[in-house]
Amino acid sequence: MANPHRLTTDQVIDLIKEETGTELSVSTFRGYVSRGQAPAPVEKIGRTPLWKRSEIVEWANNRPGQGARTDLPKPRRRRAE
Repeated sequence: MANPHRLTTDQVIDLIKEETGTELSVSTFRGYVSRGQAPAPVEKIGRTPLWKRSEIVEWANNRPGQGARTDLPKPRRRRAE
């Protein structure tokens, strides 16, 4: 019996669209995972990676929007004098 809290790549893509309304391709999601910009799979069954549903939901709802520059350092706040 399949674990409803573990998702295949296709299920992750469907969940992201359901949660955020954003369509993401499988190759884009895999790129995020390989660069550490998305959660890593929590287990594998054979060659199929599986992700934890709660981690994907949290990540999808907190990821920056399209065009956000994530490669830039965050600006430092100035102290009030």
